[in-house]
Amino acid sequence: MHRWFHPEFETDLIDAARYYQSQRPRLGGEFLDEAERAVEEIMHAPERWPVRLGGVRRYLVPRFPYLVRYRVTGDTVQFLSILHAARHPDTGGTRI
Repeated sequence: MHRWFHPEFETDLIDAARYYQSQRPRLGGEFLDEAERAVEEIMHAPERWPVRLGGVRRYLVPRFPYLVRYRVTGDTVQFLSILHAARHPDTGGTRI
């Protein structure tokens, strides 16, 4: 499987890491580590999580209330966003 990241995925990731870093030293790095593990877990078994509206799947990042939104198309996993779980479900919907 190949992986593809929406251009705003990195922005989502950096914004969240900066927030956590401002809350406690090293917490931003811990968030980035967990997000990286989440991507690897998804790549290991991308169809494990149920399909939602628009063919999008969601994975909850361990230790942090963030959802990785992605979809599988052919042999590619498209990572669309990584957003706080309390955000409205349509947030980032234009990335579909």
